[in-house]
Amino acid sequence: MEIDDEITEEMFSGFCKTFNETRTVICEFEKTDGGLRLSHADCAYERCSHRETCLVMQPVRDMERASEGKT
Repeated sequence: MEIDDEITEEMFSGFCKTFNETRTVICEFEKTDGGLRLSHADCAYERCSHRETCLVMQPVRDMERASEGKT
């Protein structure tokens, strides 16, 4: 069995504005030539009305920017 080094899994915890509670979200990132790219989150992040200001996913946005060299 070959392990895919192109996928990284991380867990993030924080306050979810949509559900008004603390949540833990598991995210999968794909390694690309441009850095890390979020490929899956086990919440509705892609459709969330608080997507741009989500406190749980702030570290995800920071990771993506840092991996692209945009810190």
